[in-house]
Amino acid sequence: MAPGSRTPPRRAKGGAPMSIIRKDLGPRPPARLKSKLSVVRPGKAVADLRLELRSGGEFSIFSEAPDDLEPSIDRLANQAIEANPFQSAAFIMTALGRNDAHQRLALIEDTASEAGSLAALMGFAVTDRGSHMVAATADGGYHAPLIARHRPMATIDQLFEALAGSLANLPGIIAFPALLADGAFMRSARAVAAARGLAFRVAGAFRGRALSGRIEPTGALSQGERDAWQDNLGKWETLRKKGRVTYHVARNPREISETLEDLSLLCDTPENANRFSAFVPVARLLSEQDRLRIHTLYLGELLIAAAIQPVHLGAAWVWKVLVRPDMEELAVDEQLMMRLTEFNLGDANIAVTRVAPGTGPFLAERFWPGEDGYASLLVALRPGMERALDSVAASYEEKSA
Repeated sequence: MAPGSRTPPRRAKGGAPMSIIRKDLGPRPPARLKSKLSVVRPGKAVADLRLELRSGGEFSIFSEAPDDLEPSIDRLANQAIEANPFQSAAFIMTALGRNDAHQRLALIEDTASEAGSLAALMGFAVTDRGSHMVAATADGGYHAPLIARHRPMATIDQLFEALAGSLANLPGIIAFPALLADGAFMRSARAVAAARGLAFRVAGAFRGRALSGRIEPTGALSQGERDAWQDNLGKWETLRKKGRVTYHVARNPREISETLEDLSLLCDTPENANRFSAFVPVARLLSEQDRLRIHTLYLGELLIAAAIQPVHLGAAWVWKVLVRPDMEELAVDEQLMMRLTEFNLGDANIAVTRVAPGTGPFLAERFWPGEDGYASLLVALRPGMERALDSVAASYEEKSA
């Protein structure tokens, strides 16, 4: 079905809508979403909103970190249709703890199964002008929500319905930025939107490299890129004359803690300092679960570049790259990316490496043999919003231009 097309949902005899994805979504009872009072427990975050879903389960929205759900969040991260380390508890808890982020968390809990079993998790924020919601968590990370493998399309259907309800009091358009175009969430969300007769758009398409096999040293480069690469080789020779360049990878809590202390020396600009303060608590939490690598380059004893790389279920994402300001002209970020490439190819725990949409691009990525398509998905959760949806979609096209 073409993006943006609308198909009216089928109707059951009683007039209640019924999804065309019968085996997954099933018929919808005529009962409406009902609000539910949150139980206040000392020291626990209370949901801003809690709803009983008509098809079972509970939908809730938090603006403070629900610490008691942390194990459930990580359990869902391990069982989602699309792995995403940026939606793990380490990122979610840190994002909700920042007063300037205006981040919120939407959850669907499957009350029919074991206590605390989550079916969906989505970090999101409302744009400054209130035109739409944006599904997002870590700055510059990958933003696909977590959806459990059990009846995923039914769960996405519940999520869209709850977000659109009057009790949620949220904008009627939601954007999922820079999704993998062939990813499980993009495919499922588009199918659900079509089944519900919701208008949607796919905007801002772009391509990104993926490392999942042997690199091609020259085949992927244009003549201009070959010239740039030769220039980099000359810069690295100049760097080598300044002292011994060494490469290290920190992965356990002790190594990462030591590396974070060195990283603070790279943050002598306001921009780098803000980025550093944002990822330090995340890095410490991820290191405790063996879900983080910090790749570094040293000139003698001096740290000159670092790459922060979350790893989860075989997928590695290069999230942040920091470079000592007085070394930027010597292409140390590109040298670090080449060292990272060689290391990840030999790491049995990593099946694919990607650069997060908010980072890069790097010339070193051109050696990576794989390629992925990315695009933003925008869905109008309520009818009659096509014109507003087109306006929001146009802004995402401009961002990718």
